[in-house]
Amino acid sequence: MNARLPRILAIDDDQVWLDQIPLILEDECAVDTFSSIDQGISAVESQFFDIVLLDLNFIGDPRTGLDVFRHIHAADQGADVIVISAETKPDRLIQILNAGVTQFVPKPAKPNDIRDAVRLTLQQRAMRLKAINMASQAGEDDGDESFVGSSPVMERLRGEIDRIVRDGTKDILLLGETGTGKEVLAKMIARLSDPSRRLLPIHCGAISDGLAESELFGHVRGAFTGADRERVSAFETVGGGFIFFDEIGDMPLNQQAKLLRVLQERKVQRVGSLDERKVNFRSISATNVKLEKAIEDKKFREDLYYRVAKETLRIPALRERVEDIPELVQYFLAKASPRRRKSITNEGLAILQAYHWPGNVRQLRTVIESLESRCTGDMIREKDICQVLPDVAELLSSKFTRSLVGNYGASLILNEKQRYEKALIQADWDRSKAAIALGVSRATFFRRAKELGLVRSRVKALPQEPAQ
Repeated sequence: MNARLPRILAIDDDQVWLDQIPLILEDECAVDTFSSIDQGISAVESQFFDIVLLDLNFIGDPRTGLDVFRHIHAADQGADVIVISAETKPDRLIQILNAGVTQFVPKPAKPNDIRDAVRLTLQQRAMRLKAINMASQAGEDDGDESFVGSSPVMERLRGEIDRIVRDGTKDILLLGETGTGKEVLAKMIARLSDPSRRLLPIHCGAISDGLAESELFGHVRGAFTGADRERVSAFETVGGGFIFFDEIGDMPLNQQAKLLRVLQERKVQRVGSLDERKVNFRSISATNVKLEKAIEDKKFREDLYYRVAKETLRIPALRERVEDIPELVQYFLAKASPRRRKSITNEGLAILQAYHWPGNVRQLRTVIESLESRCTGDMIREKDICQVLPDVAELLSSKFTRSLVGNYGASLILNEKQRYEKALIQADWDRSKAAIALGVSRATFFRRAKELGLVRSRVKALPQEPAQ
């Protein structure tokens, strides 16, 4: 069976231009054309269209394309609207974009401009549909939102996850900044590896030595004051599943030594007992601590590192996969109930891609949830984003007004990020050389690079495991 061609409705009072649309989109879309507002409104009310190509001004009719857009929005909220117009007045352009149209293409438009606009919109529609399907299938606790995305770095990570699950690796180390989704990845690995989804989290930085002793290793009755009954160790409780050592880099050294022994021997000795019990478990450890520095500072045992890191997965920061941000945004928007579900303008998406996201996916999700609750309309616009993320607006050049943030601000930030990043790469990340290349002071360069999320520190390689 042949796939359904996307349906396009073109409404324009220029019949010559209108006649070209089916030829421009030949073999890609099924196109209906109408030269009057009334005909266009009637078509929208009676049929389904994926995209509407809409002119703004119609000779002899006091109504405008914005009136048609309101009818389209009321009759079929699923249709995307691309305005194709020769309108040049700034206040009118702002009104058009703020109305929530998907794209604006200025006339005279070349055939490739139309094809590119339609193709991009169809890609975005497919992304929204995929996000809605993923959101509907994900449970409250099982969502893999941190791993939504089709960027090369995420495809490689998924390939590594599949290999590790297939190989049955027993001890896995997850590295990544705060908010990248280390616990979400641990749950995903447990779900893929273990039909029972057994995953017992141990928050290494939040428990005292005494409590850790009992929680991790268990105790026998009478082992200490208050031990009025036996306690089974975490390693026994999980019964072949996974123990998740969250923030293992914060574990006290004396507990690291005891954990090392259990990992080496797969045996546990309960507090107050002389007997050792064989245990069957797998471990996933996670940290945002730079373990190579912790090893140098004698805060983390080097031999424990080699035990917990039989396989290492590094979760990229969100700024390293900005191409995934639109898909993540659509996913988070789709997670809302249908009556609260909102859309976002292309300019809004571009601004979100330009931001450096120090809190990673967790911060992005919080921002989207805040936008959903604060926006009174159905469309999230650039001004809404600037209210929730004020430092986005601060990045913009003062010569642009806040109302034009959406039109110019995102590309301004992206272009500046690319210019600064290129200078850093060419200078081998030497900030002084990069500042000279751009003709600015080192202080100015550092401040701006930090605002753009480009300041990096060199990372030493982890020590190599000694040969056996």
